[in-house]
Amino acid sequence: MTGPAMATTGGKKLSMSKQNELNSLVDSLIKHSFLKTANLNEQFKQYQDMYAVLERIRKLESEFKLKTNNGKPRQANIEAFCRWAKEQGCEFDGVKISEFSGYELGLEATKDFKEGEVFVTVPKKLIFSVTADSKIPDIMKDIPVMMVQNLSNLMLALLLIVERFQPSSVWKPYLDVLPDRYSTVMYFSPAEMAELKGTSAFGAALSHCKNIARQYGFIKKFIQGKTALLKDNFTYDLYCWAASTVMTRQNRIPVNLRDESEETSAEEASSELAGPSPVLIPLWDMANHINGQITTGYNEELQRVESQTLKAFAKGEQIFIHYGNRTNADFLVHNGFVFPDNSNTEVTIQLALNSGEDLFDQRKELLEKLNVPIAGEFTVNRGPDCISKELLGFARVFNMTKDQLTHWISQEPELTKTLLSPECGGLDESLREKVWKFLSIRLQLTMRMSGSTLEQDEALLANQGQKGTPKLGHIKSMLVQYRIVEKRILTDVVEYCKQKELGKN
Repeated sequence: MTGPAMATTGGKKLSMSKQNELNSLVDSLIKHSFLKTANLNEQFKQYQDMYAVLERIRKLESEFKLKTNNGKPRQANIEAFCRWAKEQGCEFDGVKISEFSGYELGLEATKDFKEGEVFVTVPKKLIFSVTADSKIPDIMKDIPVMMVQNLSNLMLALLLIVERFQPSSVWKPYLDVLPDRYSTVMYFSPAEMAELKGTSAFGAALSHCKNIARQYGFIKKFIQGKTALLKDNFTYDLYCWAASTVMTRQNRIPVNLRDESEETSAEEASSELAGPSPVLIPLWDMANHINGQITTGYNEELQRVESQTLKAFAKGEQIFIHYGNRTNADFLVHNGFVFPDNSNTEVTIQLALNSGEDLFDQRKELLEKLNVPIAGEFTVNRGPDCISKELLGFARVFNMTKDQLTHWISQEPELTKTLLSPECGGLDESLREKVWKFLSIRLQLTMRMSGSTLEQDEALLANQGQKGTPKLGHIKSMLVQYRIVEKRILTDVVEYCKQKELGKN
């Protein structure tokens, strides 16, 4: 695949006054993105302020009239895409792209597959990636790299934008079949974002929106005007689309995707281009997620991606793949969906020592011996080991008396480490009860922070559209579903803690 030619648009430009306003708004956005926040309430207020700036930016940029699709629905582009994929060397006999309720598009088996059968292969030349001839690495030298996270993802997103507006792009059939809008956190309204208050995804969602806005601001300020590749083809909406495409569809291929004829400089050899690269894999990325194991890899000998069925699929069934061992918070923030039956049931809660209390120094000292943070995120999940060892250790230290702290601080390291064990010998009975009561109360408080109960959320989801009740909409339905999943896990863990407090289990 050759590098992109100069991109073209309709050549629409803003008036001088509007361009000056846009420049000022971008500067304001960048400034907002570096303001420190002390807690989630401040972080949400910052998000609201940045959202207001972005809405003004979006209104100005809408005059460019740049679109992420070819004016047709995705379904109308499937036939041309499949024809192109076959011409480029993809193999997918027995597989077609179909619509599935609740999934939009997915892969359907047109014949029976046994477990472990290869159902799709994608040749190296059809892996969408940032290589030297794409020119993207060259233009990144003008951006303050230390100011931007996930540089490799950013470059892949920029390449998507460049190819989208290159009239003769060889990737056009693939780009035409991509969604033109996603349900990732950048597409949430402030009211929708507020639905996540009290959940373990709230902080991550706010941080991600800030990072994407910051990336947009830096590209707009430092890069767009210096390269013909993006000069007329870069807006916040476009960047949200491209970044969401990368977030929701990327994979990492542990192979150098350069052609053998390409020379590699010392700088490039040590850069992200030399290691496992984030890439997009056409056709394969149409498969939806299910519990299981990763069954996709790169065949070095045949120079292609191969994906095997993770279980048997009958003709007419949807073929699923496993995206990896991720929590629903990860899926929500980075993929824009919730998987209710997720085998990874981990939920995080925020805890911290009180720096103003008399025993803070002793508690801090003991936690440091245990290599447990004095503040941060701690995890719970379903199952026999539902309380992580770090959370258990924190809760024990948090509830110790002065004498108990003195006792455990003075112990040998091996004995002190038993505070991280579920069955800790030498633990006072009174402390044991306090710990389980503390955890039970803290987890119940976490559930109440969302402002609704599990029963209310379940009723909200079940009753939408019935007897005059309005439908929630796709994003709000997803957010309520996420709260339900999280609260069910926390409810189970609370019951476990109550039983442990009573000396059962």
